[in-house]
Amino acid sequence: MTQRRIHIWFALFLGWMLPGLGHFYARRPVHGAFYMVTICGLYAAGVALARGTAVNWDAHGTYFLLQMLASPITLSFEVLRDRGDMGLGDSLRILDHQSGVVYAATAGVLNLITLCELHRRHESPDAPGPGDTLRAELVVRSKGVPKT
Repeated sequence: MTQRRIHIWFALFLGWMLPGLGHFYARRPVHGAFYMVTICGLYAAGVALARGTAVNWDAHGTYFLLQMLASPITLSFEVLRDRGDMGLGDSLRILDHQSGVVYAATAGVLNLITLCELHRRHESPDAPGPGDTLRAELVVRSKGVPKT
């Protein structure tokens, strides 16, 4: 049985479309499920906390660009949002709005980190990663030092 070749750029594209999907494609389902739940959950929590006002190019351009790293669904929210007054201070607490904006932007940054991790694992599957620093045998093997 031949192994299916993983096209890393397609995996990265899938991971941007829906966080975790690229990891599923790269046959890393546990990582994919974890990233999907955490990043999508954080993004959804931000949008829900801000009652849909978290995604706003006009008011939060930099945050919007960070939110775009989470998924292209950010564009859908921007197109569909109400262009009128957000009702800050009246029907929506300012702290809820600001927290929602930061949550959604953080989800974008986390997705970028997971995509970089996916690419690094593809390029050097046996090299120790940041989570492997406590596993001395991997660090020793990667430096070419014989185990004692």
